Amino acid sequence: MKTREQALKYGLSFPGAYQDAPFHDDNWQLVRYEGNKKAFLWTYEKDGVVNLNVKVDPDKAFFWRDRYEAVTPGYHQNKDNWNSVALDGSIPDKDIKLMIAESYDLVSYSPSKKIYDAVKKIPYGKVATYGQIAEVAGNKKMSRAVGNALHKNPDPDHIPCFRVVNSKGELSGEFAFGGAGRQAELLEKEGIEVVDGRVDLKRFQWNSGYSLERIAKYEKIMDKAKEAMGRPDAASSKKLKGWMSELEEYYLSYEWKKDYAADEAGLIPKDMKRGVLSEDGIYDLLEEYRDLTGI
Repeated sequence: MKTREQALKYGLSFPGAYQDAPFHDDNWQLVRYEGNKKAFLWTYEKDGVVNLNVKVDPDKAFFWRDRYEAVTPGYHQNKDNWNSVALDGSIPDKDIKLMIAESYDLVSYSPSKKIYDAVKKIPYGKVATYGQIAEVAGNKKMSRAVGNALHKNPDPDHIPCFRVVNSKGELSGEFAFGGAGRQAELLEKEGIEVVDGRVDLKRFQWNSGYSLERIAKYEKIMDKAKEAMGRPDAASSKKLKGWMSELEEYYLSYEWKKDYAADEAGLIPKDMKRGVLSEDGIYDLLEEYRDLTGI
């Protein structure tokens, strides 16, 4: 992807996206999300090269900057939340598209709607924790916001907020869900046992998308990659390159976020190897490989 037209075409492929030129300057062409009128893709030419500004999760901003020299802190924007991407041909199309897609997800994000949509996914006869719903909704740090949203539930008949409990499996206070004992009553109607105001999470917690098989798969890949990194031919090894590519794709995916959230919630067996879910571990390994190969 090297042209403004290609970037704009991809940006406009997202639901609710539309093009805008707010500065009466043809050099600045934006793509906004109609739900809140906010821009998620800025395009402009600078020093003879087409550039994009994309919103980024602060935790991943430096990942992209370290990965590619053409990715720098956001030009004329908040440096923690935006990156600038020069379309100089050095970044694969798939990564440019991934950065634009992540920007769209961040800008189009509506916390309350995402929370309610996440709660609707909890199956009959299962419960989820506040932190789990926050992760499914896209932001693991907003557990408190989950509680606030559920206590203002606009549609109790279709948004089963009674299926949400705290990290210990404990039910909400008497003020919620229609009075004392109401949440326990609703849960028990679905076959969920409540003992002393608590649900056994090992028996009744919803698997919201994590996969023990997937974790085990990437754990094996990570072990092989670590071993190969110590060999003399590591920098030129095609096998190592393939393994590192798989690990990078996993780390940047929603699947990794789901598996990581499950580990944070204590759902992964303690005797299972899960070094791949250590953010520092997998990031540091990817960085070590880049230093080794100069990629």
